[in-house]
Amino acid sequence: MDPIKLRMRYLVGFFVAAVLTAAALRHVLHVHAGFAREEIRLGVLITAGIGIFLAIVLFRWFRRS
Repeated sequence: MDPIKLRMRYLVGFFVAAVLTAAALRHVLHVHAGFAREEIRLGVLITAGIGIFLAIVLFRWFRRS
């Protein structure tokens, strides 16, 4: 199989798994733990911002070496 197609399959699989995991976590937090949708949204936005920042820093750090 072409390496680009293989990478694309892995990337699509990764995104599908991430979406399913996020949906399951949201359901558990909202239905079973009793968090409001706004509280979940705020936590996700803060965590996503920190994650993007760390990804940029690590990408630049690994790219220099």
